[in-house]
Amino acid sequence: MGDFPRFNSPKELGYKLKDLNVDIVNVANNHTLDFGEEGLRKSLDNLNEIGLPYVGAYQSVEDQETVRIFHKNGLKICFLSYTVSTGLGKRPKGKEYLVNIYKDVGPKWLRLTINKIRRELNVDVVVVSIHYGREYHMLPTSSQLEISNDIADAGADIILGHHPHVLQPPNFLIDSRGREVFVAYSLGNFFTGQVGLYRQIGAYMTLDIEKDFTKGDSLLNISNPKMKLTYVDQKDYKIKLLEDVVEESDTIKTNVGEFSSNEVYLRMINHMKYWLPDLEIS
Repeated sequence: MGDFPRFNSPKELGYKLKDLNVDIVNVANNHTLDFGEEGLRKSLDNLNEIGLPYVGAYQSVEDQETVRIFHKNGLKICFLSYTVSTGLGKRPKGKEYLVNIYKDVGPKWLRLTINKIRRELNVDVVVVSIHYGREYHMLPTSSQLEISNDIADAGADIILGHHPHVLQPPNFLIDSRGREVFVAYSLGNFFTGQVGLYRQIGAYMTLDIEKDFTKGDSLLNISNPKMKLTYVDQKDYKIKLLEDVVEESDTIKTNVGEFSSNEVYLRMINHMKYWLPDLEIS
């Protein structure tokens, strides 16, 4: 097992994700190449063996060019993924396909990519996963805001952000064509060994996506975001609903002291409603 600053995870976690009905995993991040090309290829081999589709890092150019599309309730949903950095690990020259780095494409080429996917594969929904931002910042940085607006204007319908290790408030962006684009700047830590009150709080999220096929246009109705707050207890590393933690105990003990569990819960709810006051969250 790896440790800071180079990380890896046991293969068994992949099987657990499969058991939990996870459809696809993003593997583009600043730790993708912590153990070099060999480590990445072993990870992708494991995911293939488990039967868990991945996006953001690839075995070959052909693998990279294979668009990840899922069919759900009549919609064709495409997943793209990028990271702004690979951290300590670097891609070998000539093997840029190993990890999608955002600066390689930028908004112009991303727009061309999305347009091609929509035109040739008749995709209804484009979800872009982006690994960006500053660790432990509770609000998105100016760079996150800029990149998110670029990705929205490039044609994404939903933007899923990660890297800060804490929850950041979601929002709806308006692109230059008048479309509404949902962005979750950071979904925090879902399963983690990190310590620190807000580093141990994450969330899972649902969205409603509708398309009127009788109108013949590409406009979607993305609405009704719902979030459920989670908490990882460092005593047993189990993921719990934060509302259950509040019900079970008046306080949350961390490495720096005790906090009122109810105050933490209410503060987190208010924080996540920063841009969306009607956000359904518990």
